Amino acid sequence: MMDARNIESLTERGEFYLCLARAFLTPREPEVFTALRDALADDLEELGASLGYACADAVAHYRAAIAAIPDHVTLLQRYSTLFLVPPRTIQINTGSYLDGAINGGSVSALEDTYRRCGVERGDDFHDLSDHVAVQLEFVALLYLNSAEALATGAPPPAVRPEHFLDQFAARWLPPFLRDLENDASTPGAGPNPWLPLAHIFATAVAHDAVAEELPASVQRAQRAIGKARHERAERGITADDMEFIARKLREKGLSTEHLAIPPQLRDEARGYSRGTPPGPRKGSRYA
Repeated sequence: MMDARNIESLTERGEFYLCLARAFLTPREPEVFTALRDALADDLEELGASLGYACADAVAHYRAAIAAIPDHVTLLQRYSTLFLVPPRTIQINTGSYLDGAINGGSVSALEDTYRRCGVERGDDFHDLSDHVAVQLEFVALLYLNSAEALATGAPPPAVRPEHFLDQFAARWLPPFLRDLENDASTPGAGPNPWLPLAHIFATAVAHDAVAEELPASVQRAQRAIGKARHERAERGITADDMEFIARKLREKGLSTEHLAIPPQLRDEARGYSRGTPPGPRKGSRYA
């Protein structure tokens, strides 16, 4: 009987995190808007109540935010403005919060963790491994595989989901939430359903994340690495860093001209402009 309850709990956790994973993917298809508007809040509310997550208020805020978005094109434009189109201030690739740079050490650590569980990048996925949705989907997989292992007597996953949440999500969620909240407080900001979804995720992480018990020497090394990454993320790129980058580029015979342009001005210097995704073409199956 105890195993049956544990299997059900693990399965529900997998379903909960999978719902969130899909909500943080780029909403390219109209069907995604329909699902986010009509089904997601009910699913999260039911699963959250069953799992003991205190997220009813955040679910209510999500209902209000998604109801304020009239159609799929508006949803896609809002997502793009928040997470995709420069100059964006919210990083959907969360390694930036941990490393202060794109594709840094935390991304390598994530990929090593995925490989330990036999997970490889799909051919149809073209983002980095630290995308919010990728991490959520991996947590869902760990819980669902744990439920299956308990039901069949098979070995559990090589990584426990609660340890993964503690090692990664619990560290980048605070600055991710801060940036989402800063956007919401900006005059003229539009509805943002991903802010209450991030609060729901944070509630689940606070409930589920458990630090892995490691040898003292490993804990000290991990704390040192985490501190160094945090300090790098906080201080940003220095003049010494830029000189090091320029030297490495010159050694490889590559141009360094772009380094003289501040990052926030490079799109303008290259003739790029901020825009929004186009609407459906006339005659397409989405029009």
